Amino acid sequence: MTSNVKITLFGGFGIYKDDEPILENLANTRKTKLFLCYLLLNKDKPISHKELFELLWSGEDYANPGTALRTLLYRYRAMIESTGIQALDNSILSRRGAYQWNPDLDVSIDIYDFEEMSEKAISRIGNDEKKAEMLRQAMQMYTGNLLPDSNAEHWVVPKAVAFRDMYIRVALEYIQILKEKNDYSAIINVCNEVQEYIPVSLEIENEMNIAMQKGLESEAMRDEYNMFRSAAKDMDRMIGGVREEMETDSSENTAFVCEYDMFREVYRLQRRLLMRTGETMFLTMATLRSKNIDKHEPLKNERAMSALLECCKHELRMGDSVCRYSDDQYAIMFPVDSYENAVKVMERVRMSFYRKSNLNEYMLVYKICPLKNSKE
Repeated sequence: MTSNVKITLFGGFGIYKDDEPILENLANTRKTKLFLCYLLLNKDKPISHKELFELLWSGEDYANPGTALRTLLYRYRAMIESTGIQALDNSILSRRGAYQWNPDLDVSIDIYDFEEMSEKAISRIGNDEKKAEMLRQAMQMYTGNLLPDSNAEHWVVPKAVAFRDMYIRVALEYIQILKEKNDYSAIINVCNEVQEYIPVSLEIENEMNIAMQKGLESEAMRDEYNMFRSAAKDMDRMIGGVREEMETDSSENTAFVCEYDMFREVYRLQRRLLMRTGETMFLTMATLRSKNIDKHEPLKNERAMSALLECCKHELRMGDSVCRYSDDQYAIMFPVDSYENAVKVMERVRMSFYRKSNLNEYMLVYKICPLKNSKE
């Protein structure tokens, strides 16, 4: 019996039963989703615990990586059990020191359905109606870039490029069949369809130009297309300039240091993001106390606060935020997955301060609390 469960990775991650979304909470648990997606993209081989841990917790300290991975697997299986979807039972296999997506599972996965149909269509001899139908079906299976909300992940990029290139190749094969029929109007429609997903493709743009130059479309349509293409190029230049301007930051390899008003806005934004990413953010108040309570030295206190700020900038990670809250306090915000690891982060900052500042008369104390999301 064929399964009625489908997993989509094109245009965004989703799991569906009878075309209705299921396990929707999985998309909100970032690490569990990435864990599953990585196994899906590499379903023909077991992935070692070490590789998965480095993928999901790069730069974080963990005493027992295996436990962290087992927790993700437990969460995933608990979600499946709560839905009663038997088709997903045993979908992740536990190998010795590795996990693997079950390649024998009777579940439709859009990227592999697309890949199979594309290869069959391209390899079919001749340019008959059957080949055209298969090419058209393959094009319809490509519903957007691979995992667009995870396109910054280094392991997503090469897979996304490979599927994009295959989609363009399928489109070009289909265009060749339409050329034999002199159906230039259909070619223009195909090119427009491709450009919705892939705005910049020299091959597709060339086919569009050829079709339009055949004169089968009206002058008004050619003018409209040329105006659209000119506007698109202007937008490409504009967004490139904006991105370059925003990315010019000599301090981007250290924690983000800002004024309190900006820190407060970042805090509010992070609360909103927590609902989507499933991550846990922690807010910390770090306070410097002088052991010599009878002696107040403003200049020396300021030197100590500057030294602490440098330690925060370089011991924390990109994306962590720091602001001066008072004469002797910094507010710090960063994501980790547990209170214990938040303590480890702050202990790293504290030991760095003691080691580098040579200000032995100061004591660094801190208080940590988790951020609530915007609904809490």
